[in-house]
Amino acid sequence: HFSLVQLDVDFFFKLWSAMHLVYRALEKEPVPSVLPPSLIPPSKRKKTVFPGAVPVLPASPPPKDSLRSTPSHGSVSSLNSTGSLSPKHSIKQTQPTVTWVVPVADKMRFDEIFLKTDLDLDGYVSGQEVKEIFMHSGLTQNLLAHIWALADTRQTGKLSKDQFALAMYFIQQKVSKGIDPPQVLSPDMVPPSERGTPIPDSSSSLASGEFTGVKELDDISQEIAQLQREKYSLEQDIREKEEAIRQKTNEVQELQNDLDRETSSLQELEAQKQDAQDRLDEMDQQKAKLRDMLSDVRQKCQDETQMISSLKTQIQSQESDLKSQEDDLNRAKSELTRLQQEETQLEQSIQAGRVQLETIIKSLKSTQEEISQARSKLSQLHESRLEAHRSLEQHDQRLGGLSYLAPLSDGVSLAERGSFGAMVKVE
Repeated sequence: HFSLVQLDVDFFFKLWSAMHLVYRALEKEPVPSVLPPSLIPPSKRKKTVFPGAVPVLPASPPPKDSLRSTPSHGSVSSLNSTGSLSPKHSIKQTQPTVTWVVPVADKMRFDEIFLKTDLDLDGYVSGQEVKEIFMHSGLTQNLLAHIWALADTRQTGKLSKDQFALAMYFIQQKVSKGIDPPQVLSPDMVPPSERGTPIPDSSSSLASGEFTGVKELDDISQEIAQLQREKYSLEQDIREKEEAIRQKTNEVQELQNDLDRETSSLQELEAQKQDAQDRLDEMDQQKAKLRDMLSDVRQKCQDETQMISSLKTQIQSQESDLKSQEDDLNRAKSELTRLQQEETQLEQSIQAGRVQLETIIKSLKSTQEEISQARSKLSQLHESRLEAHRSLEQHDQRLGGLSYLAPLSDGVSLAERGSFGAMVKVE
């Protein structure tokens, strides 16, 4: 039996990168502040995701059997000395218990979304199942791909319930608070269900050749392992280059689409600019008109102010006149009251006079009746006198022929006349 010892590829890669940077520094070249992609270990490089696609798994490394050298017969040599290489994951580091960054309330809500999204009920969600939820957040596809890569700690191409909650937490932090997801997971970000379990590394599949007790066989085994590591590294570089080419192609296509959209947007903006210019000219004209109107309004305001001042003067004058008129009115009311009292007295006097007048009228009527009666009597007496006069004339004519009787007749006539006159007076 042979003891299989895995070589730490990242250790040799880091050693080679450090030597490369030291050489560049000796050549007076500036040392970069950030490692270029070519100096980053393959296991630490970010996976590239095509725009518009769901993050995919990285290419699987070659099987362990293909990276192992042909076993040789011989005694087993154990490299337990200080100069031997120990496996990367043979040393288990105890980590202190830390709380999870995902709040309990958010975890419960994310679990409900997970149960609705896990259509096949296998306890995992694929990129196709969560694509609609992730795209609904409005984040860029590259950022969503980075969040997927952080949450998919096992690089299985699916997310468990805790991994899905972690991804939703990163999306929520970016959407609500603008906090970008980290480049690597901190201890408090690792899901509780995965703590204490080593995370698979792509470099862990690269095993060294088996060591025997024979130096020549060990050298050959190491050379074969080195060649296999170089082959795997080249294959990784080729895959990365191809993915970079596809990404660049898609980026060029996206840039072309963006250029078309920007061109159409520019045309629309030019049209809007022309409309805005026309509206600006129109508004300038309106502004000039408004200025003229403002001048007219100000002039009218001045006129109105002067008119108001004159009206105030007139009001003050009218108030004084009104006060004097009120005094006159009070005096007139007093005079009217007095006249009304006099009128009442006069009406009473008139009423009394009417009563007296009625009495006088009644007396006048009775007097008139008496006068009428007296006139009728006088008329009768006048007729009687006329008859008597005619009788006397006839009598005179009869006695006219008797001359000797003339003195006697004259005396008789005078006596009768005297007696008639006395009778008329008496009547």
